[in-house]
Amino acid sequence: MSQKTYDRLIHSHRGLIAGTMRDVILPAILGKETDGILYWIGKDLAREYPVASIEDLIVLTEQLGMGKLELRQQNSIQHVWRLSGPIVEERLAVDKEETSFSLEAGFLAQELEFQLSAVTEAEVIEHKHSYVEILAQNDPQSDAESERTELAKFIEIEKPQPQTESASEGDTSKNRRLKRKNKKAQK
Repeated sequence: MSQKTYDRLIHSHRGLIAGTMRDVILPAILGKETDGILYWIGKDLAREYPVASIEDLIVLTEQLGMGKLELRQQNSIQHVWRLSGPIVEERLAVDKEETSFSLEAGFLAQELEFQLSAVTEAEVIEHKHSYVEILAQNDPQSDAESERTELAKFIEIEKPQPQTESASEGDTSKNRRLKRKNKKAQK
């Protein structure tokens, strides 16, 4: 690992260990087959965490540290997704064309296959400086059930809690109430 790689990963949103595993160790082990194998690892990852809805898929993708997932377009056989956020931006800043998002594409393909019950494949179609776009295509004539040996048992996703009044705001409100109470008591 070079000093440049260390400096980049130690200050990244992913952290040193996650960044090293993804961007240093896996490519070193997998070599020229990195993209293809990462795609199938992504599909296997989706089999570990199958979700029942697009909303759950968006939340899970962020929870897994892949980035912010957004459905941009869809029709009966295609979905165009945008993956963005600080993690994606940091990865793209290294080398936009060489940074692999095959794991994310495989993950997305398998999750959609579970939800649509149709064989689905996905590929990165665009790299920008702050996001990638992934095209997922399914074959509605296919039967995904015949393609796999087990049915997915969907997991329940823990949704992020809505932001509540911060402690300092709560203290301020509490302080205002106490001041009003004290003024009334002084009268």
